[in-house]
Amino acid sequence: MKKLIALLLAVSVLFSLALTGCKSETPNTPNNTASDTPSTPDDTGDNEPAASGKDPDRLIKIGFVFSAIVSTDAWSQTSENARLYLEENCQNVETYKVENIAGGADCERVMREYINDGCEIIVGTSFDYVDYMLSLAEEYPDVTFINGSGYETAKNMSVYIAKLEQGRYMTGLLAGKMTKVNKIGYVSSIPFPDPIKQLNGFAVGVAEANPDAEIVTLWANSFNDPTADAVCANTLIDQGCDLICIDLSSSAVAQVCESRGVMFIGSSVDMREFAPTQQLTSNCWTWGPWMAEQVEAVRNGTFVGKWCELDINDGAISLAEFSDKVPQDVRDLVADAEKRLREGFEVFAGPLYDNTGKLRVAEGEVLSTEDANAMQWFLPNVIDNWADKPTD
Repeated sequence: MKKLIALLLAVSVLFSLALTGCKSETPNTPNNTASDTPSTPDDTGDNEPAASGKDPDRLIKIGFVFSAIVSTDAWSQTSENARLYLEENCQNVETYKVENIAGGADCERVMREYINDGCEIIVGTSFDYVDYMLSLAEEYPDVTFINGSGYETAKNMSVYIAKLEQGRYMTGLLAGKMTKVNKIGYVSSIPFPDPIKQLNGFAVGVAEANPDAEIVTLWANSFNDPTADAVCANTLIDQGCDLICIDLSSSAVAQVCESRGVMFIGSSVDMREFAPTQQLTSNCWTWGPWMAEQVEAVRNGTFVGKWCELDINDGAISLAEFSDKVPQDVRDLVADAEKRLREGFEVFAGPLYDNTGKLRVAEGEVLSTEDANAMQWFLPNVIDNWADKPTD
């Protein structure tokens, strides 16, 4: 695990440098398609060819590769929702999917099969796919690659992620107002910069709404381990937390909170089905409209690979419907926060100190994108429980 964390931290450093210069049995692909056997594109369109020289009315085939089983992984579900959005809203598009594919030879094999079947666009959903996609992007310059996470890009490869601290900030406000004991639990995955950024965004909201509240954080050391996630949730509840927020892909914490009568805030998608009486809301990530724009860029020959951090104005950040437990004044507070975010409010605006007392963002300044995506520190109201936290 230490090696994994070290690798992720190293990648975050490379990303910061890059930004300063620019901005079980493996299923077979045909049996995991989202539609029937790929059809042959109709090459008899009436419109003039796009800039790429291809028929702009052609059928575009898109292959999705999921690192987990969609029905049991909230993060994967966000990209599955995007796939369904493309099916419903884009003309002349056909999508296919394969689930539960780990990074390595398997993901490369599936992507090559997609390419051989005529897919113009390959969509990945895992950080572990990046190296393989970069290699394939170089080998197949006429194929477009899109991955949900990562930092490296190519001319024909983009990465999508979101300014997730915006959603966390809004749920932090909610949590700060809803806790009765000023002790909020937070279960996250692995302590590397992106989850830390999200936790700190949540902490900014909590501090603004309730300066007396603390956030007790436990790390499950996995993105989706229901057993470990449930242990963390029960531990936090046993320690006196009356509300738990997660940055995880399993529904285990939601189910623990439902069974023990503890308020819950979900992640990635609406998790109300797992905590129908206890979920207050959920952070929801939406990629469909943006991905539809990428499909049209490919169709028209104007796609350019880049690192894309989407925000609330792109439609990527939203909250699930509030439960009846949330009073109107708290709803109004969150609605005002959403308005401010849409108008340009920055979550990581100074002055900001970490939980060792060190000034991280001076008054009048805003944390840069590269520094936000390289976070290894926590705000004062966070009890981080990271035994191997680096010092600087």
